[in-house]
Amino acid sequence: MTEEVKKKGDPTALGIFAYGFSLFALSMYATGFFSFSTESIVMIAPALFFGGLFLLIASIWEYNNGNTFGATAFATYSGFFLVFAFAHIGIKLGWFAPLIVAHLVGIMAFAFIIMTFIYWIGSFKMNLVLNLTLFFLLIVFILYAIPLLTLTASNTTAFGTFPATALAPAGWVGILDSILTMWIGAAVIINDRWEVAGSHGPIPLFPFGKKGEKTASKTPAGQHH
Repeated sequence: MTEEVKKKGDPTALGIFAYGFSLFALSMYATGFFSFSTESIVMIAPALFFGGLFLLIASIWEYNNGNTFGATAFATYSGFFLVFAFAHIGIKLGWFAPLIVAHLVGIMAFAFIIMTFIYWIGSFKMNLVLNLTLFFLLIVFILYAIPLLTLTASNTTAFGTFPATALAPAGWVGILDSILTMWIGAAVIINDRWEVAGSHGPIPLFPFGKKGEKTASKTPAGQHH
C-alpha cells in the first residue's frame, strides 16, 4: 500500500505580498499622499504586521522547505520593517527624537543596500521579474539612505526639504517595485493552481537558466512545484 505524498505549500506568495504591501504603504507615505504628522498609522501598522510578522512567518516556512535564499531575504526584510515600526511608535510615545529615528532608518537603509545587492546577484540564477524587483528595491534603499543620513535639524537634506521633496523619489520607485511584487505573488498563486489542474501556468516570470533546462515551473524563491 503506497502512501499519498502531499504537495508542500509555497510560502513565497505570502512573503512577497507582505513585503510588497508594506513597501506600497511606505511609498504612498513618501510620495506625500498621506501627511507625516497626522497619518503615521498608515505607515506603522503595515510595517508592523505585514512587513514584520507575516514576513517572519514566511521566512520560517521557507527554512522548513530548505530554501535558504527565500528564508534569509524574508527574515532580514522582516527585521527592517519591525525596527522601522518600533522606532516610529517610539516617536509617538515620546521615547525617541524624530531626527534620531530618521538617521537610524538611514543607517538601516545603507546596510540593506549591501544586503539587497547580494540578493540581487543571487537572483541572476532565478528569474527576470525577481531580478528586476530586487534591482528597483536596491534603488529604493539608495534613495532613502541619502536624504535620511543627511537630514539636519533645519529639516533639509541632500535631496531638498524633508519629507516633501527628499523622499518622493524613493516613494515613486517603491510604488513601481511593489507592482513587480504583485506580479511575482500572482504568478506563484495562479500558476500553482493551473499546474495542479494539469495546465501550464499563464503568468511568466522569465526564468534564467541553460538551454533545455526545465526551469519554467520554478517559483521566485527557487522551489519546484
